[in-house]
Amino acid sequence: MDPIAGLGSATAAGSPRGEDRGVLTLLIDSVTDYAIFALDPDGRVLTWNPGAQRLKGYKPDEIIGQKFSVFYSAIDNEADLPNRELAIAVAEGRYEDEGWRIRKDGTRFWANVVITALRGDDGRLVGFGKVTRDLTERKAAEDTLRDSEERFRLLVTAVADYAIFLLRPDGTVDSWNLGAERLKGYRADEVIGRHLSTFYTAEDRAAGVPDRALQEAVQAGRVEMEGWRLRKDGSRFWADVVITALRGSDGTLRGFAKVTRDLTDRKRGEDALRGVLERERETAARLRELDRMKTDLVAIVAHDLRGPVGVLESTLHLLQHDWDRLDEAERRDLIGRMETRVGTLAGLVDDVFDLAMIEAGRLTIDAAPFDLAAVVGQVVADARVSAPDRDVAVQSEPATALGDGRRTWQVLMNLVSNAVKFSSADTTVDVAVERVDDEVVVSVTDRGPGVPAAEEHLLFTRFGRLPSSEGTPGTGMGLFIAKSLAEAQGGRLWVESTPGVGATFRFTLPVAP
Repeated sequence: MDPIAGLGSATAAGSPRGEDRGVLTLLIDSVTDYAIFALDPDGRVLTWNPGAQRLKGYKPDEIIGQKFSVFYSAIDNEADLPNRELAIAVAEGRYEDEGWRIRKDGTRFWANVVITALRGDDGRLVGFGKVTRDLTERKAAEDTLRDSEERFRLLVTAVADYAIFLLRPDGTVDSWNLGAERLKGYRADEVIGRHLSTFYTAEDRAAGVPDRALQEAVQAGRVEMEGWRLRKDGSRFWADVVITALRGSDGTLRGFAKVTRDLTDRKRGEDALRGVLERERETAARLRELDRMKTDLVAIVAHDLRGPVGVLESTLHLLQHDWDRLDEAERRDLIGRMETRVGTLAGLVDDVFDLAMIEAGRLTIDAAPFDLAAVVGQVVADARVSAPDRDVAVQSEPATALGDGRRTWQVLMNLVSNAVKFSSADTTVDVAVERVDDEVVVSVTDRGPGVPAAEEHLLFTRFGRLPSSEGTPGTGMGLFIAKSLAEAQGGRLWVESTPGVGATFRFTLPVAP
């Protein structure tokens, strides 16, 4: 039985049956996309199908009997590639490879070649079956893709302004470009295989930010974020990060691509601009507040000036037109009323001036040791003169304070005047001085209506007036000024009150060394 008669279809199991050979020959001859032909044991062409003629350009009478090495380039022939392929087919039963082959006209094509050893029933080699496919277009596409990938790899590797690298599915670094080395400070051999959490701050690692970023990229395909990242030397930079999930054709996660930009300069610029805008907003708010204060001050001063000025006008009218009709006692009474109103006006002017100095940061304090008990005695004496129907009691320890005696008189006079104003005539206002550690504490206690806890914060604000004190004379500047004066001397001022029982205002000053 002749295996070659089956056009290379014989195998170690034997040749086709005679009745099948005609069908097999017909099938092979009808194939035009594959070159299918047989070789004798020396590699000479024995058969030639239409596919071989179309692919290689030879007619059967031109090629049959020639060695198949005619299809190989001079270089391959010099390397004895055809004979080595046959030897491998003999040894292993089959040989497959891809490479350049030559047509009749000298042009090249990229061929996928399968050579099968053909043996008779006795195992003797009788020839070879050879199947060749033209994969030139696929080769060109693969080369184009490979060139594109190489150019992209070279491009990515050379980029110095962006950190571009790949991560494995578990988040460990798989590649590292020049930009990543420049930006993060690691060489490739120092960082490949390490987890991307290496670049995150301890706070972000504790919060699970790296793993959460990968999870979001898996779910959404891509995630972009900004935040602080760490360099090798421990310094921080503000990074814009894009992580893209990479999947195979079957949808399997293959890893991640990560692109990082250093936006530290932009971040600093934005923070600086934000600071400027914030200061501008604060300035605008401050200007609005000053404008409101000016309006409030004008309204309050105008209101509080109206009373004393009216009294002065009426008193002056009486003195001017009825002087001769008035007796000595009436004259003294009118002059006394004028002095009181002038004192009220002077106090109002002083308050306005002090408020302006406090707001401008130009309040002057002449700090020196002074006899606090003497200042307390003076204030109490003044209060008894201005309110002879009120009882003001003093309990004072000898104390030398460090501060401004004149400003301390203002603070205490304000507290005592308020206590007298909000106390009924049958109650006592207590003033006490005691030393506590390295401070002197001055207390002024009244038995007035007290201050509700929810309203205490209003007492020490500019023009602060309690809803419960509506109708009571006052500008609302006194306690604000008193607190500012106490603090300017290194002390404090606060209130302790029980509604319906009374209030105690306390302020402290440092003890003089």
